[in-house]
Amino acid sequence: MLNIVNLPRHWQKPLLALVLVAIGSIVAFYQTWASIVSIWERSETFTHGYLVGPISLWLIWMRREDYRDLRPSFSLIALFFIFGCGFAWLVADLVSVLVIRQWAVVGILVSGFWAVLGNRTASRMLFPLLFLFLMVPFGEEFIPLLMDYTATFVVTMLRLTGISVYREGTFFTLTSGKWSVVEGCSGLRYLIASFTLGTVFAYLNYTSYKKRAIFIAASFLTPILANGLRAYMIVMIGHLSSMKLATGVDHIIYGWVFFGLVMLLLFYLGSRWQDPLPEPVKQPTSEASTAGYQYERYWAALSVTLLGIAIWPLLAMEMHARQVVQAAIPANLIGAANVPSIGAPDWDWQPEFKGVMADARHYFGDQNATIAMYIANFGDESQGGELVNSQNYLVRQKHKVWRMIHNTKTPVAWPGGTTDVEEAVLSSDKRDLLVWRWYRVGDTNTANHYYAKWLQLLKRLSGNAAPELLIVLYVETPHGDNQSAREKLKSIAEACCG
Repeated sequence: MLNIVNLPRHWQKPLLALVLVAIGSIVAFYQTWASIVSIWERSETFTHGYLVGPISLWLIWMRREDYRDLRPSFSLIALFFIFGCGFAWLVADLVSVLVIRQWAVVGILVSGFWAVLGNRTASRMLFPLLFLFLMVPFGEEFIPLLMDYTATFVVTMLRLTGISVYREGTFFTLTSGKWSVVEGCSGLRYLIASFTLGTVFAYLNYTSYKKRAIFIAASFLTPILANGLRAYMIVMIGHLSSMKLATGVDHIIYGWVFFGLVMLLLFYLGSRWQDPLPEPVKQPTSEASTAGYQYERYWAALSVTLLGIAIWPLLAMEMHARQVVQAAIPANLIGAANVPSIGAPDWDWQPEFKGVMADARHYFGDQNATIAMYIANFGDESQGGELVNSQNYLVRQKHKVWRMIHNTKTPVAWPGGTTDVEEAVLSSDKRDLLVWRWYRVGDTNTANHYYAKWLQLLKRLSGNAAPELLIVLYVETPHGDNQSAREKLKSIAEACCG
């Protein structure tokens, strides 16, 4: 067996290089790594991130005999991947896309390991190295889709069961009571846990890439289906018990018990096609016993690798110093409407977003309606908030008064062309509000998150100081007359932002 204290000579310098690459990556991109760990700490969905690194090391240690006689060497191809991931991190840093920065730093770390191990050795350790990407807390942007799927699944199953149900968005009402699919019911936590465990199970139990791919796909799709069944059964338990069961802490207990049974069944079925353990691969004796092996160009290769890692934060500091983002609200946006201003209506709701550095609220009115406009400027996005951010909610889940019952895109014909705006219907016991939301970067209006980020990048690289705004326009919709409300919002939007 390989003794960790008495390492083979040809592995001593490469292991030192691996440690230095890991330290260099963490030091150079400390803030990004800290953001990853902070999400692990605050979100139970991503606490598995603490285990990804140790599991990767354990997977390598389990098959250490396969790696003992390999000869690590510098990989020039990996250096190009380091620069590619570094460039991606730089671009994401300029426009404050946190998740891309997080993917990029893990990519830099993995590419750095690849660079000092060489193509052959890294290919033999491919799975444990790629497994490190599961450290990235990714998936929250899919929560609305998973919530909508779960609500659709539950309502469909209820109707197939013969139970009358009325649905509004992710809220639905039965004769026995009201239910809603909140973030915790999206199944993202089950999905991530299943996928993480499934990838490890597939690696340990199969040698066939086809079997691994099938099982990993099953570990991804099964919890999505299972979460719909879980939600349906909980609603049925509550309905049949006249809302006495599955409405409190037992709701959570039922969910985890069901998920545990599903995972046990999945792993049991997967074990039926388990492959025999592979025999350790030995290198030819002549190569394994070569004396005086030297890690070629060790210091030069390691220096180039560390330089390729460290250069990007320095470039980011230089480019941020040259950027100018105007944290102000243009007066002409509100003045252009040419509609009488009035006081704030008593609607018990107004937009609130984190990290706003400058904002303005204005209310237009006549005898027919009151229209509200909110404009937010996040400045250089250094205050903990971003212009384009999945956490910029109009209404948070479990709000005591308001709920979102409709969310879609609707086209608006601006003078420069037709673009979509994001349309939502907010409902309370007293009134409904039709809400439009879009981004205005420079003179361009868009509701597309990715296009808005692209516009931000182009504007900042050019040194353009024009403001980057999030605009929210909303109006009350008596009797659910959304079409009339759209016409009112359209007239203000075209006057202000056309």
